[in-house]
Amino acid sequence: MKKMLLLFLFIVFVAGGAFISITRDWQMPEIKLPETKYVNHELIATTSDNRGLGEICYYLNGKSEDQSCVYAGGSPVYEMKVDLSSIADGEHEVCITAADENQIFPNRASLCRSYTLDKVPPKGVLEAATRYMQRGGAAAVFVSTPEPETDIHVIVGEYQFPFMSNPDGTRHFAVFAHPHDIEMANFKPVVQIKDLAGNTRRLLVGTISKDRTFKTDNLNVPHSFIEGKALEMLNKEGSDKETFLEMNRDVRAASRAKLQAATSAAEEIAPMWHGAFYRNAGAPKAQFADHRTYLLDNEKIDKQIHFGLDIAGLATMPIRAANDGVVTFADYVGIYGNCILINHGGHVSTLYAHLSQIDVTPGTNVSREQVIGRSGNTGMAGGDHLHYATYVADVPVEPTEWFDSSWLKTRIDDIYKDFKATE
Repeated sequence: MKKMLLLFLFIVFVAGGAFISITRDWQMPEIKLPETKYVNHELIATTSDNRGLGEICYYLNGKSEDQSCVYAGGSPVYEMKVDLSSIADGEHEVCITAADENQIFPNRASLCRSYTLDKVPPKGVLEAATRYMQRGGAAAVFVSTPEPETDIHVIVGEYQFPFMSNPDGTRHFAVFAHPHDIEMANFKPVVQIKDLAGNTRRLLVGTISKDRTFKTDNLNVPHSFIEGKALEMLNKEGSDKETFLEMNRDVRAASRAKLQAATSAAEEIAPMWHGAFYRNAGAPKAQFADHRTYLLDNEKIDKQIHFGLDIAGLATMPIRAANDGVVTFADYVGIYGNCILINHGGHVSTLYAHLSQIDVTPGTNVSREQVIGRSGNTGMAGGDHLHYATYVADVPVEPTEWFDSSWLKTRIDDIYKDFKATE
């Protein structure tokens, strides 16, 4: 009898152990809280569990008796909003507890983290801004803030233009654009200031922009042109429509992305230019934002926009830097062929494309009118010329404005002087 009892107890023990091993999930839920120091009206706590979540709660400053809870219903991931809108700004501890869905042996986890609560939007004063500009053109703005701010931009539609700031972070200057593709009704530039807690302040910039009509042009593409450029740019033979579109669309996009990456990686520097930008000699052959339609055998096969100024002079003529700056890119790239990108500071840069020769290297400081290369027809060029372009924070703008000393003084430089005045 005693042996039977012991056998029964052994079976119960083994069965119980097996039951526990099957039903017991030893993995605790995972809790993630934002690792930032500052928060505003709410924060998001992300919880997860491989077998599903049960009850999730949060409480503040150690007061677990005042916790707020939700039931996650077995979801493997749940994001809980922690409402901070009703408590005073200052230091607060946020605690999260989470249990998994196991009804018999639930695993529980907890995580606490301290934050600085700040619900007050940053302040800013629009000190000066360009009064008038044109579609496709550039302007400038100067803003002051009572507290140091690092996340401040001019917003125009989906475009963002960064500010440069003084060492104290309380005076901010930016060059911005009216991008050619932003319709007049949608041109409403605002300064957006975002503090460390994520609070934002928006200031309307009262710059008035004048509309303009961009030139349209039809370009006939010979098969011989496609054949020659395919060998150069694609390293393959071809003279058909598909070959041309590969160059004019795919290679164009990749080329632009490569130059944007070079600009983004460039060190932020103060404006280096002195006086009007130099215009290389030659006759203008194409203008900024020309809307081009490409024809092959009288068939319309593509449309693109020309974001620069084409200047044709003597073959392989010396090409000079438009103004003082630092070379950020000097190499062959797709449709631009041999090209040079110069950072003039203030997020303004210039591009020199289709060159036959490059005489500078990245990191080199150049001065206004310094020879940097020679014109050519490399890349997507049908003849020897210079493709010259001006960019503000990677957005192409009308280059000819920058050749005008009066325009540059009243639209850009005077605003920059105000920014520098009381540093």
